[in-house]
Amino acid sequence: MVGYIMKKENNYVQLASANSEAIREYNERILSALTLIGGILAMLPLLAAPFSDTKIDAIPAYLLVAAFFFTLFLIFKISYMKKYTLGGLYICFSIAFLLAIYLSVIHSPDMRATVLLGAFCIMPLCFIDRPARMNLFAAFWLIVHTILAFYLKPLYALDDTINCLIFAILGCYIGNIIVWVRLEGYEAHRLLIIEKETDVLTGLFNRRKLFETLAVLETTRAEKPSGILMIDIDYFKEYNDTYGHAAGDKCLNHLGQVFSKFSREYRLYFYRYGGEEFVVMAYGYDQEELLSIAESLRTTVESTDMDGHHTTISIGVAYCGQEKVRNYERIIDRADKAVYASKHAGRNKVISS
Repeated sequence: MVGYIMKKENNYVQLASANSEAIREYNERILSALTLIGGILAMLPLLAAPFSDTKIDAIPAYLLVAAFFFTLFLIFKISYMKKYTLGGLYICFSIAFLLAIYLSVIHSPDMRATVLLGAFCIMPLCFIDRPARMNLFAAFWLIVHTILAFYLKPLYALDDTINCLIFAILGCYIGNIIVWVRLEGYEAHRLLIIEKETDVLTGLFNRRKLFETLAVLETTRAEKPSGILMIDIDYFKEYNDTYGHAAGDKCLNHLGQVFSKFSREYRLYFYRYGGEEFVVMAYGYDQEELLSIAESLRTTVESTDMDGHHTTISIGVAYCGQEKVRNYERIIDRADKAVYASKHAGRNKVISS
């Protein structure tokens, strides 16, 4: 049993790590909705206060809870606080549990724990976190309620505890299932995007992703590249004719690995543009740095073993610096012309346009 739980936790960590951005955005939306709705709901019983002595006595508690929820709503609108979203969700539900326990155990001991049952059922269904942590959180508040109930309202304690236990188990069980369904949905979506944006042979971004990136650059205030490189594999047709298309595919795969390594070391994004052509978006470099990186890339490819074979690349560099570019395809054309200049100059060279 322990091994099964550990395996599920490890699976959760892997899936959550791969889809952390989607989970964070989802939890942020849930926290915003819960704090706002929670604050409003805490205010609603005040409308019934004039008609109920019980409600009048509980007004300070409702006001305090509403204040807490609205404060949390405002706090987590601050960008810096968004990294603490998960903690905010647990604080939010801790406040809800405290109010429910206060109302059903301390304020009105003769009341049944209806609000608490709702909290146990709703909490595991709302947000995404490790199932084990969510289960422990529910168990903690169940224990707190049980201790206080047997001490302060022994007449109803057993019934309330059994009901809370049933709802907590039911909520956690369904909540855990929902967490996994959401995670698997995020993972399927992530893999679909990767498949749509990735070139199979090289593992780099494909042409479709390039034009999506260009559209974003031209229509938004996203960070602009400082330059664009065009890469062409020298004599690739002859390479295929000499060693076979399988060897050509392996050559592309090796180049993809080299380019991926450079993308990790530098702010470079590689896209397979055509058969043996690649486009590179470079960010944050001046012209000299860009030429130096391009030269380093050229020499690295030249010295890379391709299953016993070697190849070279010609690189065209189009530097755009801080200029306002309305059409990045023109920059790509400049880099393409520089590649042709490199080929006419004997190939295996870096030329800037």
